[in-house]
Amino acid sequence: MGGEMVNTNATTGSTAQLDVDQAFREHGGFVARIVQRLTADGPHVDDLVQETFIVAFKKRHEFEGRASVQTWLYAIARNLCFRHIRSHRRRDHFRQRLAQQEQTDRSSALEGEIERRESIARVHRVLQQLPFKQREIAILYELEGMEGKEISEVVGIPLGTVWTRLGQARKTIEKLMRRELTKEAVQ
Repeated sequence: MGGEMVNTNATTGSTAQLDVDQAFREHGGFVARIVQRLTADGPHVDDLVQETFIVAFKKRHEFEGRASVQTWLYAIARNLCFRHIRSHRRRDHFRQRLAQQEQTDRSSALEGEIERRESIARVHRVLQQLPFKQREIAILYELEGMEGKEISEVVGIPLGTVWTRLGQARKTIEKLMRRELTKEAVQ
Protein backbone atom coordinates (compact mmCIF):
# COMPACT_ATOMS: atom_id res chain seq x y z
CA MET A 1 0.00 0.00 0.00
CA GLY A 2 3.06 2.25 0.20
CA GLY A 3 4.18 4.73 -2.32
CA GLU A 4 3.57 8.29 -3.11
CA MET A 5 0.11 9.63 -3.71
CA VAL A 6 0.11 12.69 -5.99
CA ASN A 7 -2.79 14.85 -7.04
CA THR A 8 -2.78 18.00 -9.15
CA ASN A 9 -5.60 20.44 -8.50
CA ALA A 10 -6.94 21.44 -11.92
CA THR A 11 -8.15 24.88 -10.84
CA THR A 12 -5.07 26.02 -8.93
CA GLY A 13 -2.43 23.87 -10.56
CA SER A 14 -1.14 22.94 -7.09
CA THR A 15 0.15 19.46 -6.42
CA ALA A 16 -0.58 17.66 -3.16
CA GLN A 17 1.65 14.73 -2.32
CA LEU A 18 1.12 12.13 0.33
CA ASP A 19 3.10 9.04 1.18
CA VAL A 20 0.70 6.46 2.63
CA ASP A 21 3.37 4.75 4.73
CA GLN A 22 4.45 8.07 6.21
CA ALA A 23 0.82 9.08 6.78
CA PHE A 24 0.27 5.83 8.67
CA ARG A 25 3.41 6.31 10.78
CA GLU A 26 2.51 9.90 11.61
CA HIS A 27 -1.27 9.61 11.99
CA GLY A 28 -2.02 5.93 12.63
CA GLY A 29 -2.18 6.46 16.39
CA PHE A 30 -4.51 9.44 15.99
CA VAL A 31 -6.82 7.47 13.69
CA ALA A 32 -6.83 4.52 16.12
CA ARG A 33 -7.72 6.78 19.08
CA ILE A 34 -10.52 8.44 17.12
CA VAL A 35 -11.94 5.11 15.97
CA GLN A 36 -11.74 3.67 19.52
CA ARG A 37 -13.40 6.71 21.06
CA LEU A 38 -16.12 7.08 18.44
CA THR A 39 -17.06 3.41 18.33
CA ALA A 40 -15.81 1.90 21.63
CA ASP A 41 -15.75 -1.33 19.67
CA GLY A 42 -12.44 -2.96 20.57
CA PRO A 43 -12.61 -5.96 18.23
CA HIS A 44 -13.27 -3.75 15.20
CA VAL A 45 -10.88 -0.85 15.91
CA ASP A 46 -7.96 -2.36 13.99
CA ASP A 47 -10.24 -3.23 11.07
CA LEU A 48 -11.64 0.30 10.92
CA VAL A 49 -8.15 1.84 11.14
CA GLN A 50 -6.96 -0.43 8.34
CA GLU A 51 -10.04 0.38 6.29
CA THR A 52 -9.37 4.10 6.81
CA PHE A 53 -5.95 3.80 5.20
CA ILE A 54 -7.26 1.54 2.43
CA VAL A 55 -9.90 4.15 1.59
CA ALA A 56 -7.23 6.87 1.75
CA PHE A 57 -5.15 4.94 -0.74
CA LYS A 58 -8.09 4.29 -3.05
CA LYS A 59 -9.24 7.91 -2.87
CA ARG A 60 -5.79 9.45 -3.11
CA HIS A 61 -6.88 11.28 -6.26
CA GLU A 62 -9.39 13.22 -4.12
CA PHE A 63 -6.74 14.54 -1.71
CA GLU A 64 -6.09 18.10 -2.83
CA GLY A 65 -3.89 19.29 0.01
CA ARG A 66 -6.34 22.02 1.09
CA ALA A 67 -6.68 20.39 4.50
CA SER A 68 -4.01 18.67 6.55
CA VAL A 69 -3.44 14.95 6.06
CA GLN A 70 -4.73 14.39 9.62
CA THR A 71 -7.93 16.27 8.82
CA TRP A 72 -8.43 14.28 5.63
CA LEU A 73 -7.82 10.96 7.42
CA TYR A 74 -10.17 12.01 10.23
CA ALA A 75 -12.96 12.66 7.74
CA ILE A 76 -12.49 9.18 6.25
CA ALA A 77 -12.35 7.50 9.69
CA ARG A 78 -15.38 9.47 10.89
CA ASN A 79 -17.49 8.31 7.96
CA LEU A 80 -16.42 4.69 8.44
CA CYS A 81 -17.18 4.87 12.18
CA PHE A 82 -20.58 6.41 11.57
CA ARG A 83 -21.47 3.61 9.15
CA HIS A 84 -20.14 1.01 11.59
CA ILE A 85 -22.18 2.39 14.48
CA ARG A 86 -25.32 2.55 12.38
CA SER A 87 -24.96 -0.99 11.13
CA HIS A 88 -23.74 -2.77 14.27
CA ARG A 89 -25.28 -1.03 17.31
CA ARG A 90 -23.07 -2.75 19.86
CA ARG A 91 -23.89 -0.70 22.93
CA ASP A 92 -25.08 -3.69 24.95
CA HIS A 93 -21.91 -5.58 24.09
CA PHE A 94 -19.83 -2.53 25.08
CA ARG A 95 -21.59 -2.22 28.44
CA GLN A 96 -21.00 -5.92 29.13
CA ARG A 97 -17.30 -5.50 28.34
CA LEU A 98 -17.10 -2.50 30.67
CA ALA A 99 -18.79 -4.44 33.47
CA GLN A 100 -16.31 -7.28 32.97
CA GLN A 101 -13.44 -4.80 32.96
CA GLU A 102 -14.69 -3.17 36.16
CA GLN A 103 -14.96 -6.60 37.81
CA THR A 104 -11.39 -7.36 36.77
CA ASP A 105 -10.30 -3.97 38.09
CA ARG A 106 -11.90 -4.59 41.49
CA SER A 107 -9.95 -7.80 41.94
CA SER A 108 -6.70 -5.92 41.40
CA ALA A 109 -4.50 -5.34 44.43
CA LEU A 110 -3.55 -1.82 43.41
CA GLU A 111 -6.27 0.51 44.68
CA GLY A 112 -4.98 3.51 42.74
CA GLU A 113 -5.01 1.56 39.51
CA ILE A 114 -8.55 0.41 40.22
CA GLU A 115 -9.74 3.97 40.75
CA ARG A 116 -8.01 5.14 37.58
CA ARG A 117 -9.59 2.39 35.49
CA GLU A 118 -13.02 2.97 37.00
CA SER A 119 -12.69 6.64 36.23
CA ILE A 120 -11.72 5.90 32.62
CA ALA A 121 -14.57 3.41 32.29
CA ARG A 122 -16.97 5.97 33.76
CA VAL A 123 -15.86 8.56 31.22
CA HIS A 124 -16.23 6.05 28.38
CA ARG A 125 -19.71 5.06 29.59
CA VAL A 126 -20.75 8.69 29.74
CA LEU A 127 -19.25 9.47 26.33
CA GLN A 128 -21.09 6.53 24.78
CA GLN A 129 -24.40 7.87 26.11
CA LEU A 130 -23.96 11.16 24.23
CA PRO A 131 -25.60 11.55 20.84
CA PHE A 132 -23.03 10.85 18.11
CA LYS A 133 -22.78 14.49 17.00
CA GLN A 134 -22.09 15.74 20.54
CA ARG A 135 -19.74 12.84 21.32
CA GLU A 136 -17.73 13.51 18.19
CA ILE A 137 -17.19 17.19 19.01
CA ALA A 138 -16.39 16.47 22.68
CA ILE A 139 -13.79 13.85 21.74
CA LEU A 140 -12.10 16.04 19.16
CA TYR A 141 -12.00 19.12 21.37
CA GLU A 142 -11.53 17.74 24.87
CA LEU A 143 -9.55 14.54 24.26
CA GLU A 144 -7.73 15.19 20.98
CA GLY A 145 -7.10 18.90 21.61
CA MET A 146 -8.29 20.08 18.21
CA GLU A 147 -9.23 23.73 17.77
CA GLY A 148 -12.82 24.73 17.01
CA LYS A 149 -11.97 25.96 13.51
CA GLU A 150 -10.26 22.69 12.61
CA ILE A 151 -13.21 20.69 13.98
CA SER A 152 -15.52 22.84 11.89
CA GLU A 153 -13.54 22.00 8.75
CA VAL A 154 -13.17 18.31 9.54
CA VAL A 155 -16.79 17.69 10.42
CA GLY A 156 -18.12 20.10 7.80
CA ILE A 157 -20.26 22.25 10.07
CA PRO A 158 -20.21 25.97 10.94
CA LEU A 159 -17.96 27.03 13.82
CA GLY A 160 -21.00 28.20 15.81
CA THR A 161 -22.46 24.71 15.57
CA VAL A 162 -19.20 23.28 16.93
CA TRP A 163 -19.47 25.51 20.03
CA THR A 164 -23.18 24.74 20.43
CA ARG A 165 -22.62 20.98 20.29
CA LEU A 166 -19.64 21.25 22.65
CA GLY A 167 -21.76 23.21 25.14
CA GLN A 168 -24.56 20.68 24.89
CA ALA A 169 -22.09 17.82 25.31
CA ARG A 170 -20.56 19.40 28.41
CA LYS A 171 -23.97 19.89 30.03
CA THR A 172 -24.97 16.33 29.23
CA ILE A 173 -21.64 14.97 30.49
CA GLU A 174 -22.00 16.88 33.76
CA LYS A 175 -25.52 15.51 34.28
CA LEU A 176 -24.51 11.95 33.41
CA MET A 177 -21.38 12.07 35.60
CA ARG A 178 -23.48 13.20 38.58
CA ARG A 179 -25.84 10.29 37.90
CA GLU A 180 -22.91 7.83 37.64
CA LEU A 181 -21.35 9.08 40.87
CA THR A 182 -24.69 8.92 42.68
CA LYS A 183 -25.19 5.32 41.50
CA GLU A 184 -21.71 4.41 42.73
CA ALA A 185 -22.30 6.06 46.11
CA VAL A 186 -25.50 4.05 46.62
CA GLN A 187 -23.74 0.76 45.84
